[in-house]
Amino acid sequence: MKKQIKKLFTLILALSLLLTMVTGCSNSTNAADENPPAENPSDDSTAKVILAVSFGTSYNDNRDLSIGGIEKALQEAYPDYEVRRAFTSQIIIDKLKDRDGLEIDNVTEAMDRLVADGIKEVVIQPTHVMNGFEYDDIINEVSVYKDKFESFKVGKQLLASDEDFKEIVSVITEETKSYDTEGTAIVFMGHGTEHESNAVYSKVQQYITDAGHDNYFMGTVEATPSLDDVVALVKESGANKVVLLPFMIVAGDHANNDMAGDEEDSWKSAFEAEGFEVETVLKGMGEYTGVQNMIVKHLGETIDQSANEENVPAEDTEDLEAEEAQTLHGDQIKDGTYQIEVSSSSSMFRIIDAQLTVASGEMSAVITLSGTGYEKLYMGTGEEALADTDDKCIYYVEDSEGKYTYEVPVVALNQDINCAAWSINKEAWYDRVLVFQSSMIPEEAVE
Repeated sequence: MKKQIKKLFTLILALSLLLTMVTGCSNSTNAADENPPAENPSDDSTAKVILAVSFGTSYNDNRDLSIGGIEKALQEAYPDYEVRRAFTSQIIIDKLKDRDGLEIDNVTEAMDRLVADGIKEVVIQPTHVMNGFEYDDIINEVSVYKDKFESFKVGKQLLASDEDFKEIVSVITEETKSYDTEGTAIVFMGHGTEHESNAVYSKVQQYITDAGHDNYFMGTVEATPSLDDVVALVKESGANKVVLLPFMIVAGDHANNDMAGDEEDSWKSAFEAEGFEVETVLKGMGEYTGVQNMIVKHLGETIDQSANEENVPAEDTEDLEAEEAQTLHGDQIKDGTYQIEVSSSSSMFRIIDAQLTVASGEMSAVITLSGTGYEKLYMGTGEEALADTDDKCIYYVEDSEGKYTYEVPVVALNQDINCAAWSINKEAWYDRVLVFQSSMIPEEAVE
């Protein structure tokens, strides 16, 4: 009996040892597959990353369908890349973290993470509709990381060529064909911008009209064509019903409130006040398969470019490069007031007018910005502004047209001057570099 028990015990021990060996080998293989050695990222599939950069939205369901839909399409098209996410809206990033405990990188954080993770190849693919201020800022932020990767490429925005405009018209008319009935006007609401890229909306409208879709209309929340413009056109069309849709990647705050809200100033309310039957469709363009395919196509074109080909969009040298001229100080210019040009290192800080005043060797300038996003300026860096007192800041003054103006001291012309701008929306300092140029000052005024 003891011998039988001993044999049984020996058999169980042997089976246990065999099972442990088999299980251990199995677990070791899976761990190696899922977590390859960090010190050798070039052997890892995640050594190649697609960074999908979107504006973002705090509307969780639509984010999953639109931004998430685009990211899924990118991943399916390029399974040998890891797809990562970054948002450009810090307000949305902060809101999601505070409200939902959801942490999403901004562009700089995402780029720093790529470097820290030892990524070798990166393709930045914006999901933005146009190359406006947000797109410009993406380019500015990622360009400084160009030399940190073996391969570094940046994709184009959704609407980048005439073919894209033709394609987007095909996509949106196909997506909305069920609404395209007699007496119905189909109205798309875009965001709008003070950037020159706002011309995109009129161009889309022209392509729509040229394609024979006379009952399709394009407007914007914050620029032109305005709501009033669109209402007038729809009334002229003879329609009795209006279907409202966002011409935006996500159906976020603008779509839910400015477009479909019940407030008196919403697009829905405005059309109802004019006697139209109104239907709203809260579906971001990122949900459209056709739009996802367009972005995948842009990504493919970028990936297929030669590794030696310059891939970072060229910056606007007219705005960023000051005239090569001698540095001038106040004691070298006759007293008076002069119209001058000022270049800025950021398209988000565009100066549309500047008046230089010279008095007793001291110079100051009243500058006017294209937008109204900055509450105050500080002549120095953002870090210096945080350490200084608020009375050293320069607050905006509205002119007769509602533009924000600031009277700033000017140390010298034709040289870099640090200027920090406090963003009202993002509640943060942003560093800019300004160059007050002397090219428009008459020669006789220079001593």
